[in-house]
Amino acid sequence: MKRTSILAAGLFAAALTAHAGEKAGLASYDTDSNGQVSKAEYVAAKTADGKTTAAEAEAKFTKIDTNADGAVTDAEYTAAKAAWSKSKDKTTPES
Repeated sequence: MKRTSILAAGLFAAALTAHAGEKAGLASYDTDSNGQVSKAEYVAAKTADGKTTAAEAEAKFTKIDTNADGAVTDAEYTAAKAAWSKSKDKTTPES
């Protein structure tokens, strides 16, 4: 029984460590819980740690808000993350 408890505690600690490095998702930016993120919500979230300026956050918001309606939906955010990830992929298929 003691071995099971130690194993469970170790697995729990590993899961917490893995989760700690994750970045906040779009839902955490949605402070009014309306299902979309306004420019003000996005800028506030991105500038909170002081690493991003308001101008940088606004420029990024404009890129993510592909339909220019002033709000970012989960679909727009997911598409932007996928495009960013694809542009970061430096591998090329072998000919």
